[in-house]
Amino acid sequence: MIDKVAKKPNILCRQARKRFAALDEGNDASMSLSVTERAAANRHVETCSRCALEYRLFALQRATLDAGAAEPIAPDEDFFKALRARIARGPELSPSRRADESWAAALLVTARQLVPAMAVLLLLMVGATLFWWQPPAETSLVTSQAAVRPRERVVFPDMYDYPEPTRDDVLETLVAVEEKENGK
Repeated sequence: MIDKVAKKPNILCRQARKRFAALDEGNDASMSLSVTERAAANRHVETCSRCALEYRLFALQRATLDAGAAEPIAPDEDFFKALRARIARGPELSPSRRADESWAAALLVTARQLVPAMAVLLLLMVGATLFWWQPPAETSLVTSQAAVRPRERVVFPDMYDYPEPTRDDVLETLVAVEEKENGK
């Protein structure tokens, strides 16, 4: 994209990010950009705060990697002696199946882990049963419903338990109905 007023090429953030490596002076990639492309990328990095921050992070990363790789790693003589001895021994024969990869071993490990967990669960269930278990009520603390003898109860299939009506209850109900009908 070319700016119509100044006739200078403008680039987008995405294009500038692609050229970060080329903006580095000590790089071989810096030679791949033309002077106008380099100037446009530098101008964009100077004007765009987000790209400037990303370029600083990129340059810091490069400097860190370059500082860490400044000392070449060279193996010592012991490494080469051990390597020659290993080559002289030949290839190591690895067992076709290790002992800890069998189904029996896996089952044993699983059982070793599950048995303590099941024991704790069993102890919790027994403890909860003993903790919340209430002894039967004493005979001196008889409730009104328990005072009714079982043969005097009429149990309906719903959730309530009603005592059976006595003859006096039936006679009182009939008298009340007759008085209501006679208007007394």
